[in-house]
Amino acid sequence: MSLMRYKILLYITFVSALYSQTFLDLTPRPSYDIQKIDSSIIVDGQLNESVWESAQIATGFTDTGIFQGEKSAFKTEVKALYDNQNLYVGFIAYTPPEKIRTSISKRDNINDDDDYVGIQLDLFDDEALIYGIAASPSATQIDGRSGFGFDKSLDLIFDVQTTITDYGYIVEFAIPFSSLRYSVAKTQNWRINFYRRYTTDDEIGHEVFWASTVRGIECQSCQMAYLNNIEPPKQERGDVEYIPSLVGGYSQDFRNDSTSDNFEPSLFVKYPISSVDLLEVALNPDFSQIESDDIQNDINTVNALYFRERRPFFSEGAELFKFNSDRGYINLFYSRTINDPSVALKYTGKVGKTAFGVISAIDESSLLLLPFEESSTVVPMGESTSNIVRIKRMLKNAGELGAIITNRTFDKGGDMTTAGVDFHYHPGNNLHLTLHATSSIHNESDNLEYNPEDEEDQTFDKYTKAFDGEEVTGNAMGFSLSKFDRHDSAGFTVRLRSPGFRTSNGFERNNSTKWIKLSRGKNIYYDNHPKLLKSEHSIQLVHKENYSGLTKKQEITIKNGFNFKNGFNLSFAGEIQDENFRGLQFNNHSDFTVSFTGKLNPNTKIHSGINFNDEIIRYLSVPEVTWENNIWFYTEIKLSNQSNFSVGINYEEAQEYYDGFLINARYTHSFTSKLSMRAKVQYSDFSNTWFIEPLLTYQPNAFSALYFGVNDLLNTEDDMFSNLTESERQLFVKFQYLF
Repeated sequence: MSLMRYKILLYITFVSALYSQTFLDLTPRPSYDIQKIDSSIIVDGQLNESVWESAQIATGFTDTGIFQGEKSAFKTEVKALYDNQNLYVGFIAYTPPEKIRTSISKRDNINDDDDYVGIQLDLFDDEALIYGIAASPSATQIDGRSGFGFDKSLDLIFDVQTTITDYGYIVEFAIPFSSLRYSVAKTQNWRINFYRRYTTDDEIGHEVFWASTVRGIECQSCQMAYLNNIEPPKQERGDVEYIPSLVGGYSQDFRNDSTSDNFEPSLFVKYPISSVDLLEVALNPDFSQIESDDIQNDINTVNALYFRERRPFFSEGAELFKFNSDRGYINLFYSRTINDPSVALKYTGKVGKTAFGVISAIDESSLLLLPFEESSTVVPMGESTSNIVRIKRMLKNAGELGAIITNRTFDKGGDMTTAGVDFHYHPGNNLHLTLHATSSIHNESDNLEYNPEDEEDQTFDKYTKAFDGEEVTGNAMGFSLSKFDRHDSAGFTVRLRSPGFRTSNGFERNNSTKWIKLSRGKNIYYDNHPKLLKSEHSIQLVHKENYSGLTKKQEITIKNGFNFKNGFNLSFAGEIQDENFRGLQFNNHSDFTVSFTGKLNPNTKIHSGINFNDEIIRYLSVPEVTWENNIWFYTEIKLSNQSNFSVGINYEEAQEYYDGFLINARYTHSFTSKLSMRAKVQYSDFSNTWFIEPLLTYQPNAFSALYFGVNDLLNTEDDMFSNLTESERQLFVKFQYLF
């Protein structure tokens, strides 16, 4: 790729963004006048108490996404009331009963095309945290962080009851104020919105809102309705929640003819200081995750793999501690760096628009992610103590200004400290400005926990790679300016990491990089096309070099996606790149992907795709290039209103070097919304390994649960079933209960 052609493309991409069409929702925001009641409400899914008759009715919902601004196909009415204990919300969702789609499933696990209704609540009107609380016609609970996307990791205690009628269905919520975090002021102004999800006969999903919502505007609270002059109860200090748990297990290692067992009690305490300040303490916490990570192919990977956080302790306040690559391309807090703590403490609170938080943990088995220019590695460090301090000031229109300090001290010697600031601002006209800046100090031990004697290059920048008592310092910066609306998007991003930059509790795979990206996108909506609803088109240009000025990568990526009226989605992507890896130059590499998603019928959904690319074989001492292809197919089948089955296969071949496939199958059956069974089977042809994991779950609420499961590891020799032998087996039971 010639330098002149690259500069011309950069210029065209940037200049064209200056003349993008702007889509702004200028509709005045509605208000909901909520009443406080003295009489009792029985939550039974009926809404037949007389006090409901005086409540304001929210109706007139409108669509979003592809169908932005269109009137909802079905009528919805919502009412809300409150007393000194609960916020009550009642939905009447009108629809022919035969068109209701619902399943019996455990909480947070409804099918993609199931109907549901929900509430969004921003209790500080600053978008620091938007609660999302929803339920299906079968009373399956859904909760999490709403707004720009939906994060289901946050769990809340609330009650919901439903009734299916001859005109639709009714959903009645009782949300305890003790489950929410809000100001200590007597009279408060909140933001609220009501929404509903349904699927039409053409298998296209619709999400409709009372206060109209535009997906292209990142400020979500700005678009919500007003809930003024509410007087929630003052939460008293000392209303303590105790969640003790017991974890027992029995393991067999058939290869070494050995067995082991364990029985571990633990205690999780939530001590509210007020309605906004919360202290959480975990003693001998069970930080294992019930849901295992999916297997990944790491044969040709020179960087550490990222796995998302699933452990409940980190759910409360996660939006505060978030300092990651979503906005600014530096990840300073990755909670899975706290691996196996004996004690953990977390304090979160808020004064006005300023939130603050502290996490401290003593970790018995620490892993340190060590980044370099072209690779990263994970180093076992033994016991350590982690401390994270975070402060964030919310600004107008969902902007924010924050700072974070993380420190990890290793018992055997050495420590790391990282400090950073982040700034995100919406100056108007759909512009989004982000700046992250950080610095790090790593006082290495002299114990040689990391000592890459087999590597040819033993140094980087002015440092040695081995842990030999050096003080390694570094810095990093991320800057982004973007503009996006319903039709157009454009972005300019800069990412800098010096050679010595490392994070004590973050996730950064590489350093010694200077990275620039320009992007431009266009969405086209088709009102009268016989087949198409929407098409998406984008171009992305990336330039990356190291701190010596050597160009490491240049790439151009073009993507096109098409949404059809029958619910099918088709996308194409192509990429051309030049890359310098380990001193070797690889030019004009191509990468092409075609993917497809669609519903064959109301009960069957398929995903498939194929990728062809020039692949650098990075694990070789002298890297080479080969032709790689990757084919995947995944299907989801709804067997009944209580059972689902899914299976996927991913085949990958790098000619002359490796080939193999991954299989992931899952079966779920819900006896009720509280009692469910899941069986997960995975196979890796790369390692000739089977993973079989059945799990039985009883979960009466978000924090009380009983789990019983088996993890079975089996190995084969040459194919899926030859000389199949059981290598390891683990039986476990976990019980936790909220007092």
